[in-house]
Amino acid sequence: MTSWWPTAWLVLAASVPLVAQGLHQQEPIRYATAPDANAITRLDARLAAGELDLPPQGASGRLSSLLAALGVPVSSQTLVFSKTSLQRHRIGPRTPRALYFGPDVYVGWVPGAAALEVMAGDPRLGFAFYKLPQDPQLPARFERDDSCLSCHASARTDDEPGLLLRSVFPDEQGDPIASAGETQVATATPFAERWGGWLVTGTFTGAHRGNGLAARDAQGRWQVQGRTASDLRAFGADFAVDDYLAATSDVAALLALEQQATVHNLLVRASLRARVALARDAQLNDVLHETGVRESTARLLESLARELAAALLLADEPAWAEHRIVPLPAFAAAFAQPWPRDATGVALGQLALREHTFVLPLSPMVHAPAFAALPGALRERVLERLRVVFDRGRLPGGVHMTTAQRTTVHAHLTATLPGYEPR
Repeated sequence: MTSWWPTAWLVLAASVPLVAQGLHQQEPIRYATAPDANAITRLDARLAAGELDLPPQGASGRLSSLLAALGVPVSSQTLVFSKTSLQRHRIGPRTPRALYFGPDVYVGWVPGAAALEVMAGDPRLGFAFYKLPQDPQLPARFERDDSCLSCHASARTDDEPGLLLRSVFPDEQGDPIASAGETQVATATPFAERWGGWLVTGTFTGAHRGNGLAARDAQGRWQVQGRTASDLRAFGADFAVDDYLAATSDVAALLALEQQATVHNLLVRASLRARVALARDAQLNDVLHETGVRESTARLLESLARELAAALLLADEPAWAEHRIVPLPAFAAAFAQPWPRDATGVALGQLALREHTFVLPLSPMVHAPAFAALPGALRERVLERLRVVFDRGRLPGGVHMTTAQRTTVHAHLTATLPGYEPR
């Protein structure tokens, strides 16, 4: 009477629709107990071995040393003053939180905080979270901090570990006004809806929600009447600008961060969904003595590949020409530097911010560790969709590029992206 139960249970479990919620806690991920292995664990091993130190420097403590050790450019600095972080009690218009980023790591500094906040891409966990003590009497060692998941694995991130960029209507203390609503900022977000609760500097035109506090207009609607600012010195009466590593919260850095976060989140969520589905297939195949990817999983992989390819192709990004954005040269050079160049010198990630974010119409995140970490069955499907675009010239809806751009990107990917080779 019991001999059929394990098989029947497994078949039932495998037939349950796969939803993208809480998958990081399931097999084979097991987020809470799984070991982490990423740029931060590698750096921590070097600290433990005495190969380097992270000495404090100035008001920001170990921040400069940490950014240098990770290769994260200071020019990537962006400032957010809304209370939308775990350390919300320390953040406000007089103490903005500074964020810095590279291709696979994100660092946060809050004035007066006991620790630096670090988020790293992790091939198994998707994202992992850490804190680094600022007290010079404490050793410079990282501590994994899963408490960050209370925000970074919530309904706002589809219940999976993810980056969270919010545009809110802040009051005088920096608290978001809940009744005014908010926008989760991604690649497709219109310019006018971005940066509520953030500081924005640089050369550009067009209305946005940054650099100001919320107030009701004559019709009773919440609005932000922010000021323009070439650099952070415009806010010198509001906070201690000189305590920050750079005098900018550059518009180009914000746009690049939002593009990267959009793609990085999708890569992580797609990887989690694919890995859980493939693990269930393997269990079921073992019981039924079968092989291969099951039809439902194949459909899921195709759907995820379609979504990822569209994100990498920046299919929904707004045109930026009307905003006359001039990227900060230091940031533009630093942002492009980590991505591979082919023999002709072509690289992705060169900022244009005219008709498109980049000179070439493909996100440099195709070269990121998060893309390389995709399960093979999913990664190959994404690569095939990119081949169809760049090798065969079949452009999906919402994607625009010239023949010259398509040819250039195809040659670049052939030379630099493992597995892309034309077929």
